[in-house]
Amino acid sequence: MEVQGGKMSKKLILCCDRCGSRNYVIPAGNKQTTVRFTVKKFCNQCNEHTEHKQTI
Repeated sequence: MEVQGGKMSKKLILCCDRCGSRNYVIPAGNKQTTVRFTVKKFCNQCNEHTEHKQTI
Protein backbone atom coordinates (compact mmCIF):
# COMPACT_ATOMS: atom_id res chain seq x y z
CA MET A 1 0.00 0.00 0.00
CA GLU A 2 1.26 3.44 -0.85
CA VAL A 3 1.31 6.45 1.43
CA GLN A 4 -0.35 9.54 -0.01
CA GLY A 5 -0.58 12.64 2.17
CA GLY A 6 0.07 10.64 5.34
CA LYS A 7 -2.72 8.11 4.72
CA MET A 8 -2.51 4.57 3.44
CA SER A 9 -4.30 4.08 0.12
CA LYS A 10 -6.04 0.74 -0.29
CA LYS A 11 -5.79 -1.26 -3.50
CA LEU A 12 -7.78 -4.08 -5.03
CA ILE A 13 -5.96 -6.95 -6.72
CA LEU A 14 -7.79 -8.58 -9.64
CA CYS A 15 -7.31 -12.29 -10.33
CA CYS A 16 -8.19 -14.16 -13.55
CA ASP A 17 -10.99 -16.74 -13.16
CA ARG A 18 -9.45 -19.24 -15.58
CA CYS A 19 -5.73 -19.35 -14.78
CA GLY A 20 -5.64 -17.58 -11.39
CA SER A 21 -2.91 -15.10 -12.31
CA ARG A 22 -3.02 -11.72 -10.58
CA ASN A 23 -2.81 -9.27 -13.45
CA TYR A 24 -4.27 -5.96 -12.32
CA VAL A 25 -4.12 -3.61 -9.32
CA ILE A 26 -6.70 -0.83 -9.03
CA PRO A 27 -7.32 1.78 -6.30
CA ALA A 28 -10.08 0.91 -3.86
CA GLY A 29 -13.03 3.19 -3.25
CA ASN A 30 -14.02 4.53 0.16
CA LYS A 31 -17.17 2.42 0.45
CA GLN A 32 -17.13 -0.93 2.24
CA THR A 33 -18.95 -3.59 0.21
CA THR A 34 -19.54 -7.29 0.78
CA VAL A 35 -19.76 -8.11 -2.94
CA ARG A 36 -16.53 -8.84 -4.83
CA PHE A 37 -15.64 -6.52 -7.71
CA THR A 38 -15.83 -8.32 -11.09
CA VAL A 39 -14.76 -7.00 -14.49
CA LYS A 40 -13.87 -8.47 -17.88
CA LYS A 41 -10.22 -7.71 -18.73
CA PHE A 42 -7.44 -9.06 -20.94
CA CYS A 43 -5.32 -11.81 -19.38
CA ASN A 44 -1.75 -12.14 -20.68
CA GLN A 45 -1.51 -15.76 -19.55
CA CYS A 46 -4.76 -16.90 -21.24
CA ASN A 47 -4.23 -14.47 -24.16
CA GLU A 48 -7.92 -13.50 -24.23
CA HIS A 49 -10.53 -11.44 -22.38
CA THR A 50 -11.70 -13.22 -19.22
CA GLU A 51 -13.54 -12.39 -16.01
CA HIS A 52 -11.30 -10.96 -13.30
CA LYS A 53 -12.45 -10.94 -9.67
CA GLN A 54 -11.22 -9.10 -6.63
CA THR A 55 -8.97 -11.18 -4.39
CA ILE A 56 -9.12 -11.04 -0.62
